[in-house]
Amino acid sequence: MAGAVALATALSAAACGGSDDKGGGGGNGTTTLHINTFGVFGYKEAGLYAAFEASHPGVKIVESISEYNDHHNALVNHLAAGSGAADIEGVDEGFVAQFKAEPELFANLLDLGATNRKADYPEAKWNAFLSPDGTKQLGLGTDVGGLAMCYRTDLFQKAGLPTDPAAVSALWPSWDQFFATGTKFRDANTGASFFDAGQNLYNAQMFQQSTAYYKPGTEDLVVDTNPAIKTAWDNVMKAIGDGESAKLVPFADDWTTAMKQGKFATLTCPAWMAGYIKTNAPETKGLWNVATVPGGSGNWGGSWLVIPAQSKNQKLAYELMDFLTKPENQVKVFKTVGNMPSTIGAVNDPTVQGFTDPFFNNAPTGKIFGESALKLVPQYQGPKHGAIRQAIEEHGIQLVEQGKADPDTAWKDALAEAQRAAR
Repeated sequence: MAGAVALATALSAAACGGSDDKGGGGGNGTTTLHINTFGVFGYKEAGLYAAFEASHPGVKIVESISEYNDHHNALVNHLAAGSGAADIEGVDEGFVAQFKAEPELFANLLDLGATNRKADYPEAKWNAFLSPDGTKQLGLGTDVGGLAMCYRTDLFQKAGLPTDPAAVSALWPSWDQFFATGTKFRDANTGASFFDAGQNLYNAQMFQQSTAYYKPGTEDLVVDTNPAIKTAWDNVMKAIGDGESAKLVPFADDWTTAMKQGKFATLTCPAWMAGYIKTNAPETKGLWNVATVPGGSGNWGGSWLVIPAQSKNQKLAYELMDFLTKPENQVKVFKTVGNMPSTIGAVNDPTVQGFTDPFFNNAPTGKIFGESALKLVPQYQGPKHGAIRQAIEEHGIQLVEQGKADPDTAWKDALAEAQRAAR
């Protein structure tokens, strides 16, 4: 895996591994547990770090948060180097197949007490991070990413479009109708773009497919033969050409600023995206609402926590991981930042199912995202799914939006880069 990532990328990412703990409870002296995540996992915001520290005197938790690709690239490099990883690392579903192919790089959670957690999870979530031979559990699930579409009610009203969620959902039962709505929005000259970034719309379409970059159950690439990939690409290229995109790079500083300033009207919204909006643009409370995604359903993302084998604090790290992922604490995270739980008990919790979010105009986010979670049908993702997706984003869609390539040239270059990334 080391060859896949430049050393400079790894050196630029924050990570720590050691402390003075010998693997026990951290009662003597101070034990620092390091956890590296990406995006908004919600543990600090929900008070879970403080609660764990209060029940474990002498333990200090330090969280480092990086951008999605930077985080996973750094983890790849740290695992290959045998040092530099945190005691606990967050892993998105796009990298699960790649990491579990080398189970020796991670602690076996079954040896640390995870056997009694199996009943908490749907079978697909539990099995996703089992080692290929089924003898090691490498991660505990945090959340799932049922798809929806978040939209700015103020910008829709300015454009003369409906603002009620049911009426907005009726605008776009299909992706063709979504982009047609985008041309109406564009023609209204609101001063904002219809959507934030082409790659978010591309990924939403791809995460609705049963087949993505690999033939299911194999390591055979179908990047250049799966028609769904080219369809999603063509849809996005047309929308970019039609002037619907704000041409931003998701999760970059400019994207966050544009979100705060109302520079785009719609945002592809897996459940975890609600946390991004709340955390990065708190002043927009009450300006957003949530509609169904074109196509009606889908799942983008969902994460796990893992313990690298290089951690010197595996026993204590597992205690923290177990605590953070318990159903009752997944409920707390959902209510605080919106990440949809991945445990059965948390999804079915009446307070989750009946939850309405005042940030999103009291949208019934518990019902919207909960139904997606319970209907979750996992997409088969081969060993380099995440790297292939990144190649198409960075060497294709972003270059078109930045005016550095035309769609035909970018498509060829993205395919070539995806093939290289899969090696």
